[in-house]
Formats: sequence, C-alpha cells, structure tokens
Amino acid sequence: MSGNLRGIALCTIMALVLCGSVFASAALSQEFQKTPVVLKASDALPADLLQGPNYSVRSTVLSDGFINTYDLDTSYGPLKVESTPLLLKRIGELRAIAGIETLKKSDVYMNAFRQAAAAPVRTAEGLVQDPRGTVSDVMSGIGRVVSNVSTAVGSGPSGRQDFLNSALGQASYKRQYAAEFGVDPYSSYAPLQKELNDIAWTAASGGLTVKAAMMAIPGGAGIALGVAGSADSAVSLLRDRTPAELAAINENSLVAMGVSDASIRAFMSNTAFDPYEQTLLVNALAEMPGVRDRSLFIDAAAFAFEEPLAVFLRVRAQLISLYNAKTRAVQRFIDADGVPLLLTKSGKLIAIFPLDYVAWTSHFARKAQMVGSAVKQMPGFSGKELWVTGKVDPIARKALEAKGWKVQELAREKLARM
Repeated sequence: MSGNLRGIALCTIMALVLCGSVFASAALSQEFQKTPVVLKASDALPADLLQGPNYSVRSTVLSDGFINTYDLDTSYGPLKVESTPLLLKRIGELRAIAGIETLKKSDVYMNAFRQAAAAPVRTAEGLVQDPRGTVSDVMSGIGRVVSNVSTAVGSGPSGRQDFLNSALGQASYKRQYAAEFGVDPYSSYAPLQKELNDIAWTAASGGLTVKAAMMAIPGGAGIALGVAGSADSAVSLLRDRTPAELAAINENSLVAMGVSDASIRAFMSNTAFDPYEQTLLVNALAEMPGVRDRSLFIDAAAFAFEEPLAVFLRVRAQLISLYNAKTRAVQRFIDADGVPLLLTKSGKLIAIFPLDYVAWTSHFARKAQMVGSAVKQMPGFSGKELWVTGKVDPIARKALEAKGWKVQELAREKLARM
C-alpha cells in the first residue's frame, strides 16, 4: 500500500478512536491482528464484479487493516490495484474495453474504419493520452501530435488546419465515448487509452456516430462504475468540455466555496488528479451549498500525490456529498489533524471514508498520540458516527463502540436506501 494512502487511513482511524485520549487498557489488552490480513475476494466484492469477459479477480485479497490490495488476471497482463475505489474504476474500464472490442467486430465499425483508413489524418495518438500532463488544454496534446506527423498532412496552411480540425474532432469523440462507457478519458490505464484512441479516430475520420456505435454493442455500454454517485452535470461537463475549460470551471467553483488562492493553485497543479478526477471531486463539494469550510477538504486533497489516494479522496467527496443530499444535516467540515470530518447541525461528528476492511492492528496504538491532541481540542459533540464503505472487524468495532462511536458498514448501500 502507498505511504500516503496508508498515512491518511491510519490518521483517520486514530482521530476517530481516540477523541483526545489513549486507548483504554482493556482495549489494549486485545490481541492485535497481524498484517497483511488475508481476505477472500468473494467476501470483499459482489459476485458480479469478480470476473468479466477480459478479467478475473484472484481469490486472495490482502488488507493492511484499512485498504485492500487486489490482483487481477486480465487479457492485457496481470494488474495489481490498491483500494476498492480504484478497483471499481479499473473494472469499469475493463468492461468498456470489452464493449469496444465487441464494437470493432461489427459491420458498422468496419465500414467506418475503411473510410477512416482512406483519410489523410491517420492517428489519434497524443489526444488526451498523457493523463498526467494534459490538464491545461487539449491543444497541448494536439501540438505534440503535429510535431510528430508532419508527413501525414500537407505542408501548407490548409493541410495543417485540416489536421487540427480532425484532431479536435477526435478529442471530442474520445470524451463522448468515454462518457457513454462511464470511464475516464484521461485514465492512466494504457489498454483503455488505446481503445479510446482507436474508436475516436474511426469516429472522426470515418463518420462513426456515437448512436450507431452504441447500438452495435449487444446490451449497450459497460456499467459506469467509475462515476457512481456523480451528478449529471459533472458527467455532461466531462463529455462536452476540454481540459482547459474544465480547469476554469473548477477554479471558479473553488473560489465560490471560499477556498484560498494558494490552496486552489496547489490543488489545480496536483497532477495526481487528472481533469476527470478533479472535476468529479470539485463537483461533489459544489453540490453542498451552505456547508461551511469545504476548503479543508481541498487543503487535504492538494497533498494527495498518488493516483490511488486521488481516487480515494474523490470517492470520499462523493460519499460526503451523498450523505448531505440524503440528510441535509451537515453544517461544516472540521479539521482533525489534517483529516476533514463533518459536523452536523445537531452537533454530531460524522466520519465517512471509503475504507475496505478496518481491522484491529498495532497501527492503532502506534498512531494514537499523533492525532489525539488535535481531536481533544474540539468542542463537545452530541454523538459520533463512523461510516465506511467496507466492513469493520468485530474487535475493531468493539474498540470503536467503547469510545462512543456508532459504526455503519457498507455506507454506500445504506445511503442509497435512505
């Protein structure tokens, strides 16, 4: 597990359990679980996610007591995925790849492909293909393409303009198809990038419309696991706007939330968040008008320098936004040693995290005093609740409940039913 993601998880749980005090001696007398904790994939995931036409999740899952690590066998090579949120994103991408592969066998696609093959522009490479470097403008990608395909276009102004028009069309189609499949057009997963580039080129150069393409896939597109919990407005933005336009929209939203200029610059320049992840996170917070101190979440996200942690925080923002939409109870964010928690209008402290499996490990005790003082300075509460998307080990649950925490497992499913 990456150090940053592990640190966030550890500090989170420590802040929750301690509330300013050390563990009771009775709790400390409990035997700690050793890590990694060995789990079964069938216990950690719904049955319909364990395998697909181009992947299977291996039966053994390892957990460090907070976050699961999954191993997958795919048609494109072995794949190790850290955290369930990132796994759901990858499974959505694998299902999208399977859908595109099916489309490529259809007459509709082959007819368009033959037309595209005769077109002067023969590459979509570089368009939204550098997910860690294409956060400013799709034109930066086009510029890289132009420098590499001088033989594919005429030397005169008209030839170059034809190429630019085609490249812009390919970028637009790429976003449209990504939206249909519910995947990230800026994803770091290379097999998805290849398939999206192929279909975008065929669409722009061969006249393959999105409607015709999706009708050629039995059952339609794959399921949109990657954007679960996203507002329609965010999905539309990702489909219709360039990275530069998304950046401007996101910055304006952050300004409206009262985020400082320094935090905005730090967050917007953090390349762990591609335009997709960045937009979904900002949109989730923007869907909480009236909730104070949302800037605390952006302050924390600005220092998330790895993809698993960026996805973790995006999903957490979506869960928090969903909780607020269902309850209308959140008053403000509060800071627990750098970990943003929620305070409701009735005075309850609410902690919602996409944690996979909370076990009772020695890390609890080791990290205790690091965050205890911060929580101790907080005012009194009328109650405390911990919501996690996964499960809590019975021993860990007992320790949490001894400290007055009400524990909610399977948070996403519970919120969906509210």
